[in-house]
Amino acid sequence: MNLKQARQILSIILLCLGFGTQAFADELPPGLEQAIVNPAIPAIVDATILGFNKDGHGYIKVNVVYKPASTKGEFVPPKSIRGYGYAGSDKIAPLRVVIGGNKGRYLLFLNGDLLHSTYNNRFTIREGNNGELEVGVGFNGGGGPWKPLKEIIQKIPPHKPATKIP
Repeated sequence: MNLKQARQILSIILLCLGFGTQAFADELPPGLEQAIVNPAIPAIVDATILGFNKDGHGYIKVNVVYKPASTKGEFVPPKSIRGYGYAGSDKIAPLRVVIGGNKGRYLLFLNGDLLHSTYNNRFTIREGNNGELEVGVGFNGGGGPWKPLKEIIQKIPPHKPATKIP
């Protein structure tokens, strides 16, 4: 094989990879910036997952409530999250399975003690290089791209002000 043929083969491979990557990306649901404006999401909280029980439900510490489940009365966030319910079924996918057993800080979309939906329901929060909190905005918060948390929460539709939990 000569150099010209090798370049042609490499060009074809790169072209195929480019189209394959785009096709895969098009099939994913939107990331955080699109999901956070969904008015159907009952509650949005910044919570730290501390551990799991034997059923895989997660014990959480809520740091901030950004969107309470109701504008009437006081919102009391759950102390644990079971996971998410399968549509049309009583089955629950345990939180430990949903997040791959990872503890840590997340922006969670909640419906009671369940995650709001089967996808786009949690986004990882981390401390950035400048000490500012940032959140992974890609599909289901699997990581980058990372954006400042304070910038993202401004996109939440109007509601009562954020409530810090002591």
